[in-house]
Amino acid sequence: MPRVILSFVLVLTWFSPSSAQHLLHTKNGKTQSSAQAPKRDQPLEFTLWEAQSDLRKRAGEPQQYFVPAIQKLIKPSELRYYSDNYQKVDDVFYRETAAGEVRILVGYARDESQGHLNPEIRVEKVHFIFDKDVNLRKALAAIQELRQLCSGGCILNGMSSSVVAQPASPSEAQIKLAHDMKPHWRGQDMSDATPGAEVFYVDSPYPVDFEHSPVERIDYTLISNAGRERYTMAIVNKQPTVLDVWHPHIGDPQIMAQ
Repeated sequence: MPRVILSFVLVLTWFSPSSAQHLLHTKNGKTQSSAQAPKRDQPLEFTLWEAQSDLRKRAGEPQQYFVPAIQKLIKPSELRYYSDNYQKVDDVFYRETAAGEVRILVGYARDESQGHLNPEIRVEKVHFIFDKDVNLRKALAAIQELRQLCSGGCILNGMSSSVVAQPASPSEAQIKLAHDMKPHWRGQDMSDATPGAEVFYVDSPYPVDFEHSPVERIDYTLISNAGRERYTMAIVNKQPTVLDVWHPHIGDPQIMAQ
């Protein structure tokens, strides 16, 4: 198996659809704490490659965390133990949307562009996990970050069991963001990469209907349509399915964050 394809498979395996579904229906629920962040007039929004320290200033400390290696939600009091033993721990937030409650996992990466000794910790990926069944376009429209990302229209390509969304005409800001993030994807061809999203569906014994099957989660991160197309061709020998361009309605009413 070519090195590029193998590395891509390893990146995807940490968060399989079945494990995400288990996380969604866990009985742990949200951690109750008197230290919860105050309610906001607007939902807390997430920005790729934002410094963790800046996000902390806006959002406060999370009241729950997620350990990808063992697919486990943990309390703040357990953070030090799991950070020491598993290193990678994601922040957990919740948001009420027009598609119901969404659990948000924020994953981080080390930005060593300014030096290896004291790297900046930045937002690498944001997972939006849906509590209720929702189809592709309603799921995309429920996420404010994606409505902004695709304000000029996003191309949608069905890749075997997921859909990749990328701006049809990336803005200068999106191109700069991709330039800043690309060095983190060492060993992968990200030449056409931009901020984008990949949509994953609820497990089913039936083939995925890209437009109508229920969406399980959306990953907001740096995306390469060309790279995902090559991966799909190499692994399942199937051309991507080109869907209609998505033009979000920026003014869609949304339920405010809790």
